[in-house]
Parts: sequence; C-alpha cells; structure tokens
Amino acid sequence: MLIKRVIALILTLFIVAATIAGCGGSSSTAKKEEPITIKVAAWNIAADALKAEIAGFQKKYPNIKVEVQYVDADYTKIMPRLVSGTEVPDIIAIQNRDFPAFMKKFPNGFVDITAKTAELKEKFISAAWEPTMLGGKVYAMPWDMGPAAVYYRKDLFQQAGIDPAKIVSWDDYIEAGKKLKEHFGGDVVMTGYSPDFDLYEELFSELGGNYSTPDGKIDIASEKSKQALTMIKKFVDAGIAINIKDWNGRITAVKNGKIASVIYPVWYAGSLMNDIADQKGKWGVMPLPAFTAGGNNQANLGGSVLTIAKQSKNPEAAWTFLEYCLATDEGQTVMLKYGLFPSYKPFYENAVFKQTNDYFGIPLYQFFAKQADKIPPMNHGAIMLDAKKPLQDMMMAVVGGQDIDQATAAAAQDIAKRTGLPVK
Repeated sequence: MLIKRVIALILTLFIVAATIAGCGGSSSTAKKEEPITIKVAAWNIAADALKAEIAGFQKKYPNIKVEVQYVDADYTKIMPRLVSGTEVPDIIAIQNRDFPAFMKKFPNGFVDITAKTAELKEKFISAAWEPTMLGGKVYAMPWDMGPAAVYYRKDLFQQAGIDPAKIVSWDDYIEAGKKLKEHFGGDVVMTGYSPDFDLYEELFSELGGNYSTPDGKIDIASEKSKQALTMIKKFVDAGIAINIKDWNGRITAVKNGKIASVIYPVWYAGSLMNDIADQKGKWGVMPLPAFTAGGNNQANLGGSVLTIAKQSKNPEAAWTFLEYCLATDEGQTVMLKYGLFPSYKPFYENAVFKQTNDYFGIPLYQFFAKQADKIPPMNHGAIMLDAKKPLQDMMMAVVGGQDIDQATAAAAQDIAKRTGLPVK
C-alpha cells in the first residue's frame, strides 16, 4: 500500500509540475508574439503629425506597430487600392468635404464606429461630425478643423486709420478696404482672391449653406450660394480685392505688402510664420465680419477625418491608434505642433493650447477656439470629388460679370452631369 501511495504522490506532483510548466510556456509564448502592424495613409504635414505620434503611442501600446504611408491629397495612390481592394491601408486620411463622396463610391468600404464614438460625441465640435456620418452612423473620426478669421497687417491698418474692432460686417470691411486703398494710392489693397473657390466656401459656410440637400440633391443654386457669390463680386467691384492667381500668388502678395489682409482659416497661420517670418509682430487676427451686424460670423474651411478601411485585418488596433491621436491631450499636443487645429474640445483647456504665440502676440489657438463653437454644419454631399472645376468656373464667371442665376445653374448642371445626381 505504501508503495502505491508513493507512486500516486509522484504522479500527482508530476501532473502539477507539468501544468505549471504549461502555464509558464503559454506566458512565454505570449511575450514572444509578433506585434500587430497597422498602416496609416496621409499627406504632407498631416502624415508628419501622425508619424510623430508613433513614439508616444508605442510606449502605451508596445504590441501595436504603426507605419505611415505618404500619399497625395488628390487620392491618386489611394483610390486605385480601394477600387481593387488590395494593399488598402488600415487607416486613411480624407478631407472633410471629400469623405461623403468616398462613402458613396465605396458604400461598404469603411468600418462603422458608431458605438465606439457614442461617448465621444459631446467632446468634439458638433460641425465636425457632419462629414463622418451616413444614415445616422459614424464611419470616421473628426480630426482637424479650419475655423476662419481675418489676418490683417496691424501696421498698414494703423497707417490708414482703420480700427479692426469697428469692422463687424462685410460692408464695414469693404468701406475699410476703400479707405486703405485710397491711403496707399492703390499700391495696397484689402485682400486677394483666387479661382480655388476657397473664399466662396468660407462665405457660404458662414451663411449656413449646404452643397447638397439631405436627400442628396445638388443645391449650388440656393439663395445662400448666390448671396456668397454676390459678396465676392462686391469685393471686386469695390476694388478692394485683386486676383492673386493661386496659393503662391497669395504668399507673394503678402510678402510684398500688396494685400493688407487674408481671409483664411487657422491653418494659414503656419504659412505666415514659416514663409513670411520677417513680418513677425506685424500681423493681427480678427473675427470674420458677418453678413449683417450681429449675425453669424463663424465659418469653416478645410480639415480632415481619419477612417478605418473595411479591409483592415486589425480594426481594433486601428481604433486604438485613432482614439489615442484624436481623443487624448497627449495625442492632440503632438497635432498642435504641426498646426492641426483640434475639433476635440477638452484640449482647449490644456496649457499648451493656451500658450501665447510669439508671431501674433496672442494666445492664437484660444482665439480660434472662440471662432469655432458655433460653426454651422455644412452638408457637402457626395459631390466634392467631381465639383472642383464647376465651382471654380462658377466663381470666376460671377467675378467676370456673368449673371449669378446663370452661373449657379450652369455649375449645378455640370456637377449633375459629372456625378449622376439630381439638382434641387
């Protein structure tokens, strides 16, 4: 009996030892697991910012590796991959106004993150959610925004006797522009415009306009659209705005002191600071004038979203990266270094966000936060990938003297032909 008990005890100890060894082996295997790799596609500074996030992210999530792919903002490297379904990145950056068109072209192309964003909804600027949604569901995370304002040369305004605090309507802006032009004998004018239709979209946004109706019809010929175009024509007819041709033309005009103000979003501050560093201290920023005194004076231009592709093999890891970058102070601190203005409101209370900007002499981002809390949501609809040239042609036709009704109707029909969508 004693021998049997000894044998039984030895067997029991052997089994326990084997079990412990098995558990230890499992733990060892877990430690040696290959890390998950996710790929993120974006362009220029946006890609730089995402790349800069990797170090902080991997300290927190060492098992998720991130690779950033540099692509172009015209999607020539992304669109073919989405069409073929091969080599699609896990996360894709898409401009705000373009994402609805992507959802139309690729209706099953992006991960539904409605449940994951439910508790984040109130933490982001409400207008930022507009381009991310389809049928009440969320398919992308809001990233940066482009709240607009007027950058102005403080010295030139002062020399011409213009008080920016008294410019509260666009009519005030026009009158100030006439005064400035007269003072400088026509050598300096108030602002510039170009065929890129940015100025049109800013004014259209301020009015609460929409490119499309809720049911997807093209709404370019709306009264608000015509009102925005009418104001641009007033600028030109009053002689306060010149055609600066393109982006580089604007920079040249600013460098040479040819224009005294620029109507553009927060992200243009980076261009002034980097491309025109020698004018540090000469530039101020004021809120957009309203169409009528006391009316809405907030507008948005630009910004992007980050979406998870349906082809992603690691959507949970991709979501973890999105949440870290866009819904934490740590992630947004990195974004701000690259001039990407957050739509994530809690970050507005961060000390980094409140810092005084040396170039402008004010807490620049706090100023723009005050220009973002009441931006009207804009429904771009599924047209913007095809609407660029028709909108450019429309604005320049109006500036050139074409009847606004004819110009807007022609643009709407051109977009309809390109997209197959109906006109309101």
